[in-house]
Amino acid sequence: FKLEQEEYVREQIKWKFIDFSDNQPCINLIEGKLGVLALLDEESRLPAGTDASFLQKLYSQLEKPENKKVFKKPRFGNTSFTVAHYAVDVTYEAEGFIEKNRDTVPDEQLGLLNTTKNKFLKEVLEAALSSTKAPESPNPNAAFSDTGSGSSRPVAKKPTLGSIFKGSLASLMDTLAVTNVHYIRCIKPNEQKRAWDFVPQQVLSQLRACGVLETIRISCAGYPSRWTYEEFVERYYMLVNSSSWAPMIKNLEINPLCDLILHQTITDEDKYQCGLTK
Repeated sequence: FKLEQEEYVREQIKWKFIDFSDNQPCINLIEGKLGVLALLDEESRLPAGTDASFLQKLYSQLEKPENKKVFKKPRFGNTSFTVAHYAVDVTYEAEGFIEKNRDTVPDEQLGLLNTTKNKFLKEVLEAALSSTKAPESPNPNAAFSDTGSGSSRPVAKKPTLGSIFKGSLASLMDTLAVTNVHYIRCIKPNEQKRAWDFVPQQVLSQLRACGVLETIRISCAGYPSRWTYEEFVERYYMLVNSSSWAPMIKNLEINPLCDLILHQTITDEDKYQCGLTK
């Protein structure tokens, strides 16, 4: 929604800004520098890290006036926290968060893999183990640690589930930033997933939760179709008499030809606007 309205500003068209539900505060809460994922990773890397201390960090760092709309501490108990997502408030029970995020392989499973005679499994295990080894320090007297406390050897950071998830999202956003995006929303017609059974209220609820209705509202209020002047002329020049378009194309009068096509074919001028490049 922000990108839509920013483009209207760049094109310098007459535009009244539309209010919409901005999810950026929630995104910052989750993946910000001191957000939920960062604090979860920090606690997971501590040998004595616990779910309880993770929660206390959340409360102390995130329970602030600027987060009051997106982060909530329970009135009773200290085992959960609530995040106000776009669709609905979700309460998370923190029990098991640290263990799950560490993604530690049980010793029994490692022992079993170490005894394997399968060549492929051996190669996979060796590659996995080598990727978690700490790099050798060029200076034997140098000391490195996660916390900067000066331990006697380097510490390799094993990726956590949270960091992997965050990296995956960043990669996806990089891809989306260089493409023209067309979204396909999959909507369940009913809870049982039966064929030819359409439950209107359930479908409507999903459309709201996915932001589809909000997207349609903004598209209807804005200008969903955009053409450069050259593309528009190439596609629609034949809608006006050749005695008009032939000399204009010959003289490269592209913008005036666009105006002529629009004035002769669309009577309601509220249906379009001409920007700097489109």
